[in-house]
Amino acid sequence: MLRGDGAQALQALTAVPVEEFAGADRDYRSCMHDRFARSASPPMVGTIEDPFARSVLASYQAYWWTALTTPSRKAELETNLQQDLRKLLGEPAGAAPDFDALEALLRAELEKRGYHALTGLTPPLRELMLWRKQTRRDYDVALPEGPQRVRVELLDDFVSLGWGAYGRCDRGSTGGWATEEALFAVVPVYKDGLESDAFQVVFLGHEAQHFADKHRFKDLENWELEYRAKLVELVQAGATLSQKRLGGFITSQGSDPAAPHPYANKQVVDALAKRLGSSPDTVPLAQLQDAAREELFADTRRRLSKH
Repeated sequence: MLRGDGAQALQALTAVPVEEFAGADRDYRSCMHDRFARSASPPMVGTIEDPFARSVLASYQAYWWTALTTPSRKAELETNLQQDLRKLLGEPAGAAPDFDALEALLRAELEKRGYHALTGLTPPLRELMLWRKQTRRDYDVALPEGPQRVRVELLDDFVSLGWGAYGRCDRGSTGGWATEEALFAVVPVYKDGLESDAFQVVFLGHEAQHFADKHRFKDLENWELEYRAKLVELVQAGATLSQKRLGGFITSQGSDPAAPHPYANKQVVDALAKRLGSSPDTVPLAQLQDAAREELFADTRRRLSKH
């Protein structure tokens, strides 16, 4: 689903007989079937009291559903979404020359109504995450190439976890992101708390590497940022988390750089297989960690040699 192709994801899911699913997995299959095996977009998911915010979220969800079920129409649907938002914003939208400027007006209006928002492009689709609570904390993160101090904004009380969660019936979600100023953590994702390996590695390690790279290298593509951060995860993760993360990288590979996570997964798996001489999921943890560290250092050397 992170490739932006809901039909392909649904086909893979429904190819497995329903009786082979149980418990939460069966509920997930049912939700995915109900949401995407239909001829028109379903009713809005979630509850939100403010009429303006509710209309905005409904517009984004209708856009996500249609874009995921008919990826070939992505550009057309983005234009339609922009038109919907201009109508909702009214006269002030006339001063916005493009989608980015329009979303700046949208975020400001949502802020007035008590909602923080992330907009922009989370490839391959336009994003909308909405939350009500936000607190700040500083961390010192031990990255493979040296320590990094970061400011972290802890985000909670979410109304929308974005298109990635919508497209997976909330089975998965963006855990956070990095800008050149701070890291932003989606607290509900880390169900075992902020001291858990998932938060310390998958969020802090991963996003602090993004933060460092955004300051060190100014021209990295999204997939290149992900490639380096995923290597950091494999350097830092213990046995259980490493197995889970590497398994996810192996099973979710892609060939399109416009979908940066699956594409980066493929680059990580291929690079480590070449370095190790075997599939990375067949070697001991220490060997995998060493190979990931060496690959990260080699990637840094390659980039520095170009400058």
